[in-house]
Amino acid sequence: MTRPGMRQCLLISLLLVAMPVYAHTLGETESAGWSFEPWVWVPLALSAAAYIAALVRLQRYGIRRRVVGLSQCVFFALGILSLVIALMSPLDALAEQLFSAHMTQHLMLMLVAPPLLILGRPGNVLLWTFSLRVRRGIGRFWRGTGLRGIWRACSQSIPVWLMASAAMWFWHIPGPYTWAFTHPGIHVLEHMSFFLTSLAFWALVMQPFSRAGSGHGTALVLLATFAIESSLLGALLAFAGHPLYAVHVGVVHHLPHWLPEITPLQDQQLAGLIMWIPASLVQLVALGAVFADWMERAENPSKRARALRQDARLAM
Repeated sequence: MTRPGMRQCLLISLLLVAMPVYAHTLGETESAGWSFEPWVWVPLALSAAAYIAALVRLQRYGIRRRVVGLSQCVFFALGILSLVIALMSPLDALAEQLFSAHMTQHLMLMLVAPPLLILGRPGNVLLWTFSLRVRRGIGRFWRGTGLRGIWRACSQSIPVWLMASAAMWFWHIPGPYTWAFTHPGIHVLEHMSFFLTSLAFWALVMQPFSRAGSGHGTALVLLATFAIESSLLGALLAFAGHPLYAVHVGVVHHLPHWLPEITPLQDQQLAGLIMWIPASLVQLVALGAVFADWMERAENPSKRARALRQDARLAM
């Protein structure tokens, strides 16, 4: 427990715990502009605690480095941090006034937090939160019910693409957007749909970077088509001749004093540019990374064979 690897795990653990707790402390100070909603911080704290417990168990067994590296732990911590910023920081309060801030919040839930969390390999790590007997019980339950088949059907490329696309377009239609904006429960549903469908989307996109190293073509198609969709939505918002979201027309005139004056149309145009340019850049970078990895694996087929053998040894 005193080895350098354990010290690194404990450092990551402290960071994971500190982020929701720090946000909670700030949330108690109204002037800080932080929010503290149980539906946000409780899942974040539980996820962080489970990840920490799994890291400690893996380190105790001496196999932590074989399952997850320090960089992957950092990615998971950054994913938790991005959710804290999106849902608990002053950005959340500002999103109630500015459509551009709301769009930034949406993109963090869709393009920032999901890939960072997936890079942390939560599926491999979190199972180690439980004892061997419980893990075996979970495995038997998973194989003995229809959940495994449902999961496989829902995690295929076409259903995932359809769900992610539907979530993006549906919640940016003025009617559903206003519905979610004016009803807190629906607003929670909106954020969950963005985040969960994006988790499934990025899980497929980042599958080529797993040890198996397959699915490059699927990842490229998903990224390219989704980039076209998000660019189209951004362009529609940026070039609209009038404000499309009436809920922001009144509140945009009551912004904090430290923000420059902005009209509802300018706010919408800024939101469109955010959806168009930064989002497209993220997807283009991901496209380049997937394509480069595909070329590297094609030139070095033994790399995948070694990865598969390593997975087989870990499964034993």
